[in-house]
Order: sequence, then structure tokens, then C-alpha cells
Amino acid sequence: MPNKRKDNILKDYMGKNDIFADIVNFCLYDGKKVVNENDLKELDTTFVNENEDIFEKSRDLLKEVNIKSDNKNTYILFGIENQTNIDKEMVFRVLLYDALTYRKQFKNKSKYGKIKPVITIVIYYGTRKWKAPKSIHDVFKVDDNLSKFIPNYHINLIEPYHMSDNDIEKLNSDFKALCEYIKFSDKVDGIDILRKKKYNIVYRDTKSVINYLTGSKMTINENEEMIDMCRAWDEFEKRSIEKGKAEKEIENAINFYKNGASLELISKSLNMDIEELKNILIQNNVELRTA
Repeated sequence: MPNKRKDNILKDYMGKNDIFADIVNFCLYDGKKVVNENDLKELDTTFVNENEDIFEKSRDLLKEVNIKSDNKNTYILFGIENQTNIDKEMVFRVLLYDALTYRKQFKNKSKYGKIKPVITIVIYYGTRKWKAPKSIHDVFKVDDNLSKFIPNYHINLIEPYHMSDNDIEKLNSDFKALCEYIKFSDKVDGIDILRKKKYNIVYRDTKSVINYLTGSKMTINENEEMIDMCRAWDEFEKRSIEKGKAEKEIENAINFYKNGASLELISKSLNMDIEELKNILIQNNVELRTA
């Protein structure tokens, strides 16, 4: 069962108007600042059956966006779905969410006015390339004569780990720092690359989301609203070095034991508790010798 508290970390962060507007501009206008945070209106994300049946759904985020151009206001509904894992059913989920959003508008015309277009963006934060279907036509193969009669529906997907440097440069909010960290933090020269980036100060929440998504353990001072990322990179590098040393010690312990060294000798040489050493060997599928 999903951890709701952790799910809310992403929803709360991506729901910030400056982040949300940045994503809208990236997706619709190639990064050009057309929509600002004051052009957004929070909307209810739940769908409940009017007959009060068990049927109930909710999407992550949905906002009304006011696009101002040529002295006209154009309104669209823009949704964001956060994914930490690849979902093979994502295209069907988005189709369902968008269909329910249209239906909700139709059933509540007095509240919504004219029916507005719905656009949904899926943001996938993992490192594996998304290979699940991105459209209805990706799910099955039929000949061209049939496919032209089958309505297609595709998802709009953002994969920070696989974004080009050029695309990341089109972002203007803290979402840019988040994407760059996801993209570079596991690279050999990742910290050096991140240090050369133009931003230095980000909101504390950005660091919290980085920790959540990447498993980093950067310390967070709750009294600081803004965070110096240069300090964060130094901290991350220090932890990476310590992690590397620990992994090397484990590798050495396993090799020593496999080559006949006793637990006592390895424990003394690596300054490691014998019980801890035994657990490491067992966890790495090394069979312990009997006395």
C-alpha cells in the first residue's frame, strides 16, 4: 500500500504555483514564460459517483490555467501525475482521469462554465527508461485499416533522469535543480557537474524532495527557508566518499574470508565487530565455515 505521507511530499511540492507554472511553460511553450504563478487556480482532484457507489478516484494535481495572449484569456485544466515507478497501465489511468475531468465539468456547468480542455503531464522520477505504453496504439498491434478507426490517446511524459541538458536549461524554478540532481547525482563526475551549475540557493522543500526521490541523506535545517546547495554538494560528496570506503571494506572482508582468513583476523585488520562481519558475509551469500 502506498505511503500517503510520502506521496504528499511530491504532491505538495509539485503543487507549488511557481513549480507548476514552470512545468506548464516547459510543456506548452518550450520554457518561455507565458504563464505565471498568479494565473493558476487550485481545483478539486476527486471524482465521486453521483449515486454514492463505492466508485471513487482522485488524481494527484489539477489546476485551472489562465493563458493570456493577444488580449484574450484562454482557460485550460492542467494535471500532473507523479510516478516514482513505471506503470504499464499509465496510459489508461490518464485516459480515465481526463475523461472523468471532462464529465465532471459537463455535470457541473454552473460551477465550471464552458467545458475546458484537459492536459495531463506524467513526471517519472526513476532512472530506468520508461518503456511502458505511451499511447493506446502502443498497447496492441493492428493493421492500418483497423487502427484508423481506433481512437488513440497518449500520455505527455517528463523523465528528469533522461532529459537533455538543453531541455533542463528551459526550466526556471527549483524544479530545474531537482531535475539536475536526479540526472547527475549517480554519475562519476556528477558532483563536479552540479557545482558548475548556475543556481546556488534553493528552497528547503527542494532538498527534502531530493532526499525523498534519490535516497540521499543531506541534512536539513528546519529553521532555514533557503538552502545553500554548494554546502549540500560538499555534504553529499563527503557521504559518497564514506559510502565508498564502507563498500570497499565489505569487499575486502568478503575476499579475505573466501581466501581462508579467519573471522578474528579480518575483524582485527578491518576494526570490525565479529557479529557485524558475520552478518555482512551472510547478507552477501557467503557460507560461514564451521569450526
